[in-house]
Amino acid sequence: MISPQNEPSIFVPEKNKVVVPFMRDVFTIPRNVRHRPKLIGSVCRECEEYFFPKTGSKTTCDNPVCPRSTSEVLLSGKGKLLSATITHSSVDGNAEHVSAVILLDEGIKINSHLIGWEGYRDLLIPGSPVELVLQDLGENEWRETQVGYAFRLITGRRKPVFPPTEEEMQAAEASRGRNEEHAKKQKVRRKKSPPKAAAQKTRTQARGKASTAKKMTTAAPRKTTAAKSKTASAKAKAPANKKTSAAKAANTTNRSAAARKAAAGKAAGARATTKTAVKTSTSKTSQKKTASKTTPKRR
Repeated sequence: MISPQNEPSIFVPEKNKVVVPFMRDVFTIPRNVRHRPKLIGSVCRECEEYFFPKTGSKTTCDNPVCPRSTSEVLLSGKGKLLSATITHSSVDGNAEHVSAVILLDEGIKINSHLIGWEGYRDLLIPGSPVELVLQDLGENEWRETQVGYAFRLITGRRKPVFPPTEEEMQAAEASRGRNEEHAKKQKVRRKKSPPKAAAQKTRTQARGKASTAKKMTTAAPRKTTAAKSKTASAKAKAPANKKTSAAKAANTTNRSAAARKAAAGKAAGARATTKTAVKTSTSKTSQKKTASKTTPKRR
Protein backbone atom coordinates (compact mmCIF):
# COMPACT_ATOMS: atom_id res chain seq x y z
CA MET A 1 0.00 0.00 0.00
CA ILE A 2 1.24 3.50 -0.88
CA SER A 3 0.52 5.93 1.94
CA PRO A 4 -1.01 9.28 1.00
CA GLN A 5 1.73 11.82 0.55
CA ASN A 6 -0.27 15.08 0.65
CA GLU A 7 -2.77 14.05 3.33
CA PRO A 8 -3.67 17.07 5.52
CA SER A 9 -2.78 16.83 9.17
CA ILE A 10 -5.30 16.98 12.01
CA PHE A 11 -5.97 20.50 13.23
CA VAL A 12 -4.87 21.36 16.79
CA PRO A 13 -6.19 24.62 18.29
CA GLU A 14 -3.56 27.21 19.25
CA LYS A 15 -3.64 30.70 20.73
CA ASN A 16 -2.94 33.81 18.60
CA LYS A 17 -3.85 31.91 15.47
CA VAL A 18 -6.51 33.08 13.01
CA VAL A 19 -8.57 30.10 11.87
CA VAL A 20 -11.33 30.18 9.27
CA PRO A 21 -13.52 27.29 8.08
CA PHE A 22 -13.26 26.08 4.52
CA MET A 23 -17.09 26.16 4.38
CA ARG A 24 -19.15 28.43 6.61
CA ASP A 25 -22.04 27.27 8.80
CA VAL A 26 -21.06 23.58 8.47
CA PHE A 27 -18.99 22.87 11.61
CA THR A 28 -17.71 24.57 14.72
CA ILE A 29 -14.03 25.26 15.47
CA PRO A 30 -12.98 24.50 19.08
CA ARG A 31 -10.90 27.08 20.94
CA ASN A 32 -8.81 24.54 22.87
CA VAL A 33 -8.05 20.82 22.88
CA ARG A 34 -10.66 20.12 25.57
CA HIS A 35 -13.53 20.86 23.20
CA ARG A 36 -14.59 18.73 20.29
CA PRO A 37 -15.75 20.02 16.89
CA LYS A 38 -19.48 19.78 16.10
CA LEU A 39 -21.48 19.69 12.90
CA ILE A 40 -24.10 22.41 12.45
CA GLY A 41 -27.51 21.08 11.44
CA SER A 42 -31.21 21.72 11.83
CA VAL A 43 -33.96 19.95 13.74
CA CYS A 44 -37.72 20.02 13.70
CA ARG A 45 -39.00 20.35 17.23
CA GLU A 46 -42.32 18.81 16.30
CA CYS A 47 -41.29 15.52 14.69
CA GLU A 48 -37.65 15.60 15.99
CA GLU A 49 -36.14 15.02 12.57
CA TYR A 50 -32.56 16.20 11.95
CA PHE A 51 -31.09 17.71 8.78
CA PHE A 52 -27.53 18.35 7.57
CA PRO A 53 -26.32 20.79 6.44
CA LYS A 54 -28.53 23.22 8.23
CA THR A 55 -31.54 24.75 6.56
CA GLY A 56 -32.60 28.37 6.64
CA SER A 57 -34.27 29.88 9.70
CA LYS A 58 -37.59 30.16 7.87
CA THR A 59 -37.40 26.77 6.14
CA THR A 60 -40.17 24.35 7.03
CA CYS A 61 -39.73 20.67 7.83
CA ASP A 62 -39.37 18.30 4.89
CA ASN A 63 -41.97 16.03 6.42
CA PRO A 64 -45.28 16.85 4.62
CA VAL A 65 -47.25 15.92 7.72
CA CYS A 66 -45.28 18.44 9.81
CA PRO A 67 -45.32 21.92 8.21
CA ARG A 68 -43.22 23.46 10.96
CA SER A 69 -40.12 25.61 10.77
CA THR A 70 -36.74 24.18 11.79
CA SER A 71 -34.12 25.52 14.18
CA GLU A 72 -30.34 25.31 14.28
CA VAL A 73 -28.76 22.52 16.38
CA LEU A 74 -25.25 21.11 16.98
CA LEU A 75 -24.85 17.46 16.02
CA SER A 76 -22.72 15.04 18.05
CA GLY A 77 -20.20 14.33 15.31
CA LYS A 78 -20.15 10.58 16.10
CA GLY A 79 -21.62 7.70 14.13
CA LYS A 80 -20.84 4.43 12.41
CA LEU A 81 -19.59 3.40 9.02
CA LEU A 82 -22.10 2.20 6.44
CA SER A 83 -19.75 1.74 3.47
CA ALA A 84 -16.23 2.73 2.39
CA THR A 85 -14.56 3.01 -1.02
CA ILE A 86 -10.79 3.08 -1.58
CA THR A 87 -9.69 5.18 -4.56
CA HIS A 88 -6.25 5.67 -6.11
CA SER A 89 -5.16 9.17 -7.05
CA SER A 90 -2.58 9.49 -9.81
CA VAL A 91 -2.06 13.17 -8.94
CA ASP A 92 -0.65 12.29 -5.49
CA GLY A 93 1.62 9.56 -6.78
CA ASN A 94 -0.98 6.76 -6.85
CA ALA A 95 -1.92 7.45 -3.23
CA GLU A 96 -4.99 5.81 -1.70
CA HIS A 97 -7.96 7.77 -0.35
CA VAL A 98 -11.17 6.56 1.27
CA SER A 99 -14.62 8.09 0.84
CA ALA A 100 -17.31 6.79 3.16
CA VAL A 101 -21.02 6.91 3.87
CA ILE A 102 -21.57 7.58 7.57
CA LEU A 103 -24.70 7.27 9.68
CA LEU A 104 -24.65 9.81 12.51
CA ASP A 105 -26.12 9.11 15.93
CA GLU A 106 -28.98 11.48 15.06
CA GLY A 107 -29.96 9.25 12.12
CA ILE A 108 -28.54 11.36 9.28
CA LYS A 109 -26.57 9.82 6.40
CA ILE A 110 -23.71 11.93 5.07
CA ASN A 111 -20.81 11.46 2.63
CA SER A 112 -17.39 12.36 3.97
CA HIS A 113 -13.68 11.83 3.56
CA LEU A 114 -12.24 9.16 5.92
CA ILE A 115 -8.77 9.50 7.45
CA GLY A 116 -6.69 7.54 9.94
CA TRP A 117 -7.52 4.18 8.39
CA GLU A 118 -3.92 3.29 7.45
CA GLY A 119 -3.07 0.06 9.25
CA TYR A 120 -6.74 -0.62 10.03
CA ARG A 121 -7.95 -1.86 6.67
CA ASP A 122 -9.84 -4.67 8.41
CA LEU A 123 -12.04 -2.02 10.13
CA LEU A 124 -13.40 -0.64 6.85
CA ILE A 125 -16.60 -2.60 7.32
CA PRO A 126 -20.15 -1.55 8.16
CA GLY A 127 -20.66 -0.83 11.83
CA SER A 128 -17.15 0.46 12.64
CA PRO A 129 -17.33 3.58 14.90
CA VAL A 130 -16.13 6.92 13.54
CA GLU A 131 -15.79 10.46 14.90
CA LEU A 132 -15.54 13.98 13.52
CA VAL A 133 -12.12 15.67 13.24
CA LEU A 134 -10.80 18.85 11.63
CA GLN A 135 -8.01 18.94 9.05
CA ASP A 136 -5.44 21.67 8.65
CA LEU A 137 -5.60 22.73 4.99
CA GLY A 138 -2.84 25.33 5.22
CA GLU A 139 -2.83 29.12 5.01
CA ASN A 140 -4.67 31.22 2.47
CA GLU A 141 -3.48 34.44 0.85
CA TRP A 142 -4.43 36.45 3.94
CA ARG A 143 -2.27 34.31 6.26
CA GLU A 144 -5.30 32.63 7.77
CA THR A 145 -5.35 28.91 8.62
CA GLN A 146 -8.08 27.12 6.75
CA VAL A 147 -9.63 23.97 8.23
CA GLY A 148 -12.02 21.39 6.84
CA TYR A 149 -13.85 18.46 8.39
CA ALA A 150 -13.45 14.71 7.96
CA PHE A 151 -14.12 11.51 9.88
CA ARG A 152 -11.68 9.00 11.28
CA LEU A 153 -11.97 5.47 12.67
CA ILE A 154 -12.14 4.95 16.43
CA THR A 155 -9.56 2.20 16.94
CA GLY A 156 -9.11 2.30 20.72
CA ARG A 157 -5.93 0.51 21.82
CA ARG A 158 -5.57 -1.59 18.71
CA LYS A 159 -2.20 -1.39 17.03
CA PRO A 160 -2.02 -0.75 13.29
CA VAL A 161 -0.99 -3.57 10.99
CA PHE A 162 0.58 -2.37 7.75
CA PRO A 163 1.01 -4.63 4.73
CA PRO A 164 4.61 -5.02 3.54
CA THR A 165 5.94 -2.44 1.12
CA GLU A 166 7.79 -3.23 -2.11
CA GLU A 167 11.17 -2.68 -0.45
CA GLU A 168 10.26 -4.99 2.43
CA MET A 169 9.05 -7.64 -0.02
CA GLN A 170 12.31 -7.40 -1.99
CA ALA A 171 14.35 -7.70 1.21
CA ALA A 172 12.29 -10.75 2.25
CA GLU A 173 12.89 -12.38 -1.15
CA ALA A 174 16.63 -11.72 -0.89
CA SER A 175 16.81 -13.20 2.61
CA ARG A 176 14.81 -16.22 1.46
CA GLY A 177 17.27 -16.80 -1.39
CA ARG A 178 20.23 -16.55 0.99
CA ASN A 179 18.62 -19.05 3.34
CA GLU A 180 18.05 -21.51 0.49
CA GLU A 181 21.68 -21.24 -0.64
CA HIS A 182 22.88 -21.77 2.92
CA ALA A 183 20.66 -24.85 3.24
CA LYS A 184 22.06 -26.30 0.00
CA LYS A 185 25.64 -25.79 1.21
CA GLN A 186 24.80 -27.49 4.49
CA LYS A 187 23.41 -30.51 2.63
CA VAL A 188 26.58 -30.82 0.54
CA ARG A 189 28.76 -30.66 3.65
CA ARG A 190 26.70 -33.34 5.36
CA LYS A 191 27.07 -35.65 2.40
CA LYS A 192 30.86 -35.21 2.32
CA SER A 193 31.44 -35.48 6.06
CA PRO A 194 29.97 -38.15 8.36
CA PRO A 195 26.91 -37.12 10.29
CA LYS A 196 27.40 -35.53 13.66
CA ALA A 197 25.38 -38.22 15.38
CA ALA A 198 27.59 -41.03 14.05
CA ALA A 199 30.77 -39.16 14.98
CA GLN A 200 29.40 -38.51 18.44
CA LYS A 201 28.52 -42.20 18.78
CA THR A 202 32.02 -43.31 17.84
CA ARG A 203 33.53 -40.83 20.29
CA THR A 204 31.33 -42.09 23.12
CA GLN A 205 32.22 -45.70 22.30
CA ALA A 206 35.94 -44.90 22.36
CA ARG A 207 35.55 -43.12 25.68
CA GLY A 208 33.68 -46.11 27.10
CA LYS A 209 36.38 -48.53 26.03
CA ALA A 210 39.13 -46.36 27.49
CA SER A 211 37.27 -46.05 30.80
CA THR A 212 36.73 -49.84 31.03
CA ALA A 213 40.42 -50.54 30.30
CA LYS A 214 41.43 -48.05 32.96
CA LYS A 215 39.10 -49.71 35.46
CA MET A 216 40.56 -53.13 34.68
CA THR A 217 44.14 -51.92 35.15
CA THR A 218 43.30 -50.29 38.47
CA ALA A 219 41.26 -53.31 39.67
CA ALA A 220 44.08 -55.93 39.05
CA PRO A 221 46.45 -54.77 41.84
CA ARG A 222 43.50 -54.43 44.15
CA LYS A 223 42.60 -58.11 43.55
CA THR A 224 46.17 -59.28 44.28
CA THR A 225 46.34 -57.36 47.54
CA ALA A 226 42.95 -58.73 48.55
CA ALA A 227 44.09 -62.31 47.83
CA LYS A 228 47.25 -61.82 49.90
CA SER A 229 45.27 -60.45 52.82
CA LYS A 230 42.90 -63.42 52.60
CA THR A 231 45.77 -65.98 52.71
CA ALA A 232 47.40 -64.19 55.64
CA SER A 233 44.18 -64.18 57.59
CA ALA A 234 43.66 -67.87 56.79
CA LYS A 235 47.16 -68.73 58.09
CA ALA A 236 46.56 -66.75 61.25
CA LYS A 237 43.25 -68.50 61.82
CA ALA A 238 44.72 -72.06 61.24
CA PRO A 239 46.32 -72.55 64.77
CA ALA A 240 43.23 -71.25 66.45
CA ASN A 241 41.13 -73.67 64.42
CA LYS A 242 43.41 -76.55 65.44
CA LYS A 243 43.11 -75.64 69.15
CA THR A 244 39.37 -75.45 68.95
CA SER A 245 39.18 -78.85 67.19
CA ALA A 246 41.36 -80.47 69.88
CA ALA A 247 39.20 -78.99 72.63
CA LYS A 248 36.09 -80.26 70.90
CA ALA A 249 37.58 -83.78 70.64
CA ALA A 250 38.54 -83.78 74.37
CA ASN A 251 35.05 -82.73 75.30
CA THR A 252 33.53 -85.52 73.24
CA THR A 253 35.86 -88.16 74.87
CA ASN A 254 35.02 -86.90 78.37
CA ARG A 255 31.35 -87.07 77.60
CA SER A 256 31.66 -90.65 76.32
CA ALA A 257 33.64 -91.76 79.44
CA ALA A 258 31.03 -90.21 81.73
CA ALA A 259 28.32 -91.98 79.79
CA ARG A 260 30.12 -95.31 80.17
CA LYS A 261 30.53 -94.81 83.93
CA ALA A 262 26.89 -93.99 84.29
CA ALA A 263 25.92 -97.09 82.36
CA ALA A 264 28.24 -99.29 84.51
CA GLY A 265 26.74 -97.81 87.69
CA LYS A 266 23.26 -98.57 86.51
CA ALA A 267 24.23 -102.19 85.71
CA ALA A 268 25.85 -102.67 89.15
CA GLY A 269 22.76 -101.35 90.86
CA ALA A 270 20.57 -103.72 88.92
CA ARG A 271 22.74 -106.70 89.95
CA ALA A 272 22.64 -105.68 93.62
CA THR A 273 18.87 -105.49 93.59
CA THR A 274 18.63 -108.93 92.03
CA LYS A 275 20.97 -110.43 94.69
CA THR A 276 19.01 -108.94 97.55
CA ALA A 277 15.78 -110.24 96.05
CA VAL A 278 17.23 -113.76 95.80
CA LYS A 279 18.46 -113.64 99.41
CA THR A 280 15.08 -112.54 100.72
CA SER A 281 13.35 -115.27 98.81
CA THR A 282 15.72 -117.98 100.17
CA SER A 283 15.30 -116.71 103.72
CA LYS A 284 11.54 -116.89 103.41
CA THR A 285 11.64 -120.48 102.17
CA SER A 286 13.96 -121.51 105.05
CA GLN A 287 11.65 -119.93 107.60
CA LYS A 288 8.74 -121.86 106.20
CA LYS A 289 10.63 -125.15 106.48
CA THR A 290 11.63 -124.56 110.08
CA ALA A 291 8.11 -123.62 111.01
CA SER A 292 6.78 -126.79 109.49
CA LYS A 293 9.20 -128.95 111.51
CA THR A 294 8.42 -127.35 114.87
CA THR A 295 4.63 -127.45 114.69
CA PRO A 296 3.11 -130.85 115.88
CA LYS A 297 0.76 -132.73 113.68
CA ARG A 298 -2.94 -132.86 114.69
CA ARG A 299 -4.60 -136.15 114.92
